[in-house]
Amino acid sequence: MPRGSSRSSEIFKAVLDTAARQLHIESDRAAAFQHRGIRGDERAAALANFLRQQLPGNIGVAKGEAIDFLDRRTGQLDILIYDAEMSAPISAQSENVLVPAESLLAVIEVKTTLTQSDLDDCYSAARKLRALRPFKRSFVGAREEGRAAKDGNFRCLHVVFSYGTNLIAEGWLEKEFRRLMLSAEKVKGKPGLIDVVYVLSRGMIRPANQTGKINDEDQLNTFLEFYLHLVNFLRREMPRRPAMDWQAYSTKTSKGWTQLGKLASALES
Repeated sequence: MPRGSSRSSEIFKAVLDTAARQLHIESDRAAAFQHRGIRGDERAAALANFLRQQLPGNIGVAKGEAIDFLDRRTGQLDILIYDAEMSAPISAQSENVLVPAESLLAVIEVKTTLTQSDLDDCYSAARKLRALRPFKRSFVGAREEGRAAKDGNFRCLHVVFSYGTNLIAEGWLEKEFRRLMLSAEKVKGKPGLIDVVYVLSRGMIRPANQTGKINDEDQLNTFLEFYLHLVNFLRREMPRRPAMDWQAYSTKTSKGWTQLGKLASALES
């Protein structure tokens, strides 16, 4: 489909609308648990299961941490999306995985009801993510005001996905964006440290270019745009990554090695 076309596949849209409704249902079911952590885990798992079903088999979806060659870590991530062909997880436990930064493509932090405190935590986590050094380089942000990202670096899409928000519906976009700016200021960063803030019951904000969109009357249309934004990012970013070099994670030293050819020549003489 040409860029900018107003046409879309009704079948594809119906599939995504059904998925959005199912996420609403899973969120309501999770409310049966009293423990906040369990409710959060169930809602994150519902989104992760949807992504596993929809994304290609060479893309991994899991909960866990990412690490770089200097042992910098992200902390636990609700959903991490990684290139499974580039690298299997360094460690895979019963519920969490540890993946190298080189294969990390996207991070999704899942919230039940988005608050200022949640956004503060998300922006702190975003700073940790940007501190990683994949391929001994950096993760950088999206284009801002037409300026391209720095050459030679990579991107990791950082998403906040929430089922709801504690802000009222009237003026939600502007109010939520102001909260993003406050959280970014607290970590001395830009709002674009986070690429997408998506609230299932409200709509989507893209902080870097300061734009947002609210749901239509069915509260579903922006889920299609959220999903396409993610998929298009993965399609663009994966070919940019070079092959994984595991030597970066090992100790490089020539000590302890004996030149056998010279030793053999000495014995023969």
